[in-house]
Amino acid sequence: MKVLKTITILVISLMILAFTTNISPEKTISEKVAAKQNLSTLLTALQAADLVETLKGEGPYTVFAPTNNAFKNLPEGKLDELLKPENKAQLAKILKYHVVSGKIYASDLSGEKMVKTLEGTQIKVQASVSMEEDMDEQSTDMDRVRVNNATVVEPDITASNGIIHIIDGVVMPSDIEVMGATDY
Repeated sequence: MKVLKTITILVISLMILAFTTNISPEKTISEKVAAKQNLSTLLTALQAADLVETLKGEGPYTVFAPTNNAFKNLPEGKLDELLKPENKAQLAKILKYHVVSGKIYASDLSGEKMVKTLEGTQIKVQASVSMEEDMDEQSTDMDRVRVNNATVVEPDITASNGIIHIIDGVVMPSDIEVMGATDY
């Protein structure tokens, strides 16, 4: 009788856990972007380009998300111009250049590689590793991850449908340059 009672309690507990997990799953990329104050300009741009639903989709995606400061550092008037309805296609192209299919964690990176973006062209992702001597033992320490010329300032934000890496610049698909980067 005691064993049956224990098993019943265990089964009920597992059912409750399964039910509550389905009610509040981990947030999507779009929801994570919306929750971070330093990505509010990116959210505005995603809304203007009708890409919020895409980043709520199944994925998985890796998003290189420019900060508000990255957008502020664009040439004067550039962001306002991109947010106009008549420039929606250009804005969508730029934003899709910040998205890669699949999950890429910072720890998965070593050296330099080119990865295809949702925009259709490739973006350069590289990790530089510094070697430090510590009591005659050599250890590796991930120094930084760069996307074209932008630096990842906050890596590996997990979402239910992918990964977000916050970057300090807005990267452009046409010439592999960064606009709006700040020095750290």
